[in-house]
Amino acid sequence: MVKIRIKLLLLGVFSIILLMLLVNIAYAVRQALEFSDVDVKVGGKTSKNLADGETIDDEAEPGDTVEFRIEVRNNFTDDEGLEIEDITVEVTIEEIDDGDDLDGESSEFDLRAGRDKRVTLKFEVPWEVEEDVFDVIIRAEGEDENGTDHKIEMRLKLEVEKENHLLKITKAVLSPSEISCNRKNIQLAVTVLNIGNEDEEDVSLEVSNSDLEIDIQENVGELTAEPNEDESRISKLYRFNVPEDAAADSYPITFSALYDDNRRKAEETPTLTISDCPTSKPNQKENSDTGEEDEEDEEVEVITPATGKTIAPVVQPETPQNTVVTQESFLQSSAFIVGVIIAEVIAVIVGIILIVILFRKRT
Repeated sequence: MVKIRIKLLLLGVFSIILLMLLVNIAYAVRQALEFSDVDVKVGGKTSKNLADGETIDDEAEPGDTVEFRIEVRNNFTDDEGLEIEDITVEVTIEEIDDGDDLDGESSEFDLRAGRDKRVTLKFEVPWEVEEDVFDVIIRAEGEDENGTDHKIEMRLKLEVEKENHLLKITKAVLSPSEISCNRKNIQLAVTVLNIGNEDEEDVSLEVSNSDLEIDIQENVGELTAEPNEDESRISKLYRFNVPEDAAADSYPITFSALYDDNRRKAEETPTLTISDCPTSKPNQKENSDTGEEDEEDEEVEVITPATGKTIAPVVQPETPQNTVVTQESFLQSSAFIVGVIIAEVIAVIVGIILIVILFRKRT
């Protein structure tokens, strides 16, 4: 009897231990963090409620914005009441940027039991990208109040497609973009990329504006379809002058890249703003005391009809105000008076010397 009771006791203890072990295993297996909803917007289209391993419905193109809207849930019940803290969500698009990853991470946040939180992360597909399918990894992790780490991960696939023939102008900048008096040496810096699948031969570039008499044409040859290679892009710096009589206004400067046997064209139109050149005018101020007008000196340019040469203007010396200028003869001048005084002094000295000599002879 005693042996049977001991066996039953041991069996009960073993059952309790086994039950606790199963509870702990179930707790460990259960995901306390969950992606309750994942939507991905590519360009203007959205794929909703994606699951692990799925391919995003819409293909991305070079330059597209890819937006991930991720909803994270704390799966603890209200009874358990465990808050998960310092949660971050990270998205990585692997090897899409010339072999490098694009990744982004949300700021930290806390989630109470049974609550959800939505975060949004955006990426731009590089202009220079291979046509391929890229892996996307979405991760979330945080720590509950008991110090236990919680992590969750899902994978998606992003497909990138490109047009066969496509050039992209990534830069078209005027320097300066606003002018007034100086209308020479305006510069236009441009960069053109081949972002298509096919090499483009006989690419030509044009800069034009008929109002400003701008008409520049250049054949630049081939742009290959190899992303991130020098042969797939071209950068140019064009210079031109603006006619002096061009009216003050805003002028679109058209830059075009023609390709695919001139059947296709990429175009950008930076704007050049021309302002009136300020001119100086003589200022006339009325003298309130005398009613007379004070005139500023005016520089006059004289052109002779015969030679067309410019004669420098004769500038009269300025006379200080309130100064009377008179003309006097040499006899009235200060130089004449000084000379007379010196002559008189010399005569007196000579006279004194003669008197002294005569006096000595007599004595």
